Amino acid sequence: MSNIFVALGISFLVNGLFFIFASVRKTDVVTDLSYGLSFFLTSLGLAIISRAQGLLWLFPFVAVMIWAARLAFYLLRRILTIKVDHRFDGRREDPVKFARFWILQALSTAIIMLPVILIASTSPKSFSLWHLLGALVWVLGLFIEAIADEQKFRFKKKQSGSFIKSGLWSWSRHPNYFGEMLIWWGLWLYALPSLSGWSHLAVLGPLYITILLRFVSGVPLLEKQAAQKYGSLPEYQEYIASTNLLFPWLPKSKSVSARKSTEVIPSIEALPDEEFAGRWYELGRIPLPIARDWIMTSDVYEKQPDETWKVRYEGKTEQNRNRTKVLHQKLKRPDPNKPGEMIVSFIPGIWMQYRVVYLSPDRTSMLVTSSKMKYLWIMSRNADLPEEEYNALLAKAAALGFDTRAVQKVPQH
Repeated sequence: MSNIFVALGISFLVNGLFFIFASVRKTDVVTDLSYGLSFFLTSLGLAIISRAQGLLWLFPFVAVMIWAARLAFYLLRRILTIKVDHRFDGRREDPVKFARFWILQALSTAIIMLPVILIASTSPKSFSLWHLLGALVWVLGLFIEAIADEQKFRFKKKQSGSFIKSGLWSWSRHPNYFGEMLIWWGLWLYALPSLSGWSHLAVLGPLYITILLRFVSGVPLLEKQAAQKYGSLPEYQEYIASTNLLFPWLPKSKSVSARKSTEVIPSIEALPDEEFAGRWYELGRIPLPIARDWIMTSDVYEKQPDETWKVRYEGKTEQNRNRTKVLHQKLKRPDPNKPGEMIVSFIPGIWMQYRVVYLSPDRTSMLVTSSKMKYLWIMSRNADLPEEEYNALLAKAAALGFDTRAVQKVPQH
């Protein structure tokens, strides 16, 4: 029990000093920095007074300090870039309102750290699978949070007025928060072998941070802010519809027709090799999860002596328009009597069916889909296709039964 008071004492001392500085200077520069340092110094203090010895027993204290140091550095770098934290508008000028933030942060530090605090109150146990599992979950959480933070920081430096939907952010709208939750659940798992009786209340730590981030000050606040900024944008509405709120997972198809088969749509009857070979620009798509955030994309088809085709899928990202990214694929057209039918392999031994369901009269534009109406690609020999011709292709896709509201137009410049 004494360790709980020690943790509370260190946390309140750290936050009290930062509050005085921030309140006098009317600054936001140290508010986020203090969050990481609260955990770092509390963990350091507990490690010292508990006289923890050996790597097994030192791990949770060191783990918290590694996480806290990284987060403090990241948050300081971010605030020095954006200059002001609008969460404190109307509060930093009022010492009483401002103090509530620091008090809550001090209390939260001690609550979240309950697994580590209670480890400091017990004797070391021998190594178990719970220690390994907890450490692995912690490492995974740290990796996800760090990568997500860095991806968003770099994106915002280049496009401060837009929202990120690439990298881990294409799998989750809040991957950094998911990572932080994993960090604390990992430390709780690590602590399990040492808990008994009332000390099982340590589970309140990860529960508290999970509830706080998911339902109170994390996800709801950022979702509201994003809706106010980007809610009217079709691309943001598509992002919301296709991307999980928290748990990272493959983006969902935005097409309401995703489960319909394309068998009812006849593939084209003629597509000679010379008309198929070469570069086709991707002007619009209901995309696969892979490379869904790429722009300036195109396919280059090259026939091989064994009658298969090499496919180079090329593109760039908004973050780095100077670097061309490439995915290599293998393609077969198995039935000469059905030239619009093809199978494509991204991974050796695994093939997916595709169909060319429309070819323009001048043979320079086509619509390609998968075996189901889950995906669609609008392809053209011309990267600068006139708007009326693109709209005609879009109308043709709608006539074939595709949900063209889900089509993303792909910038080619």
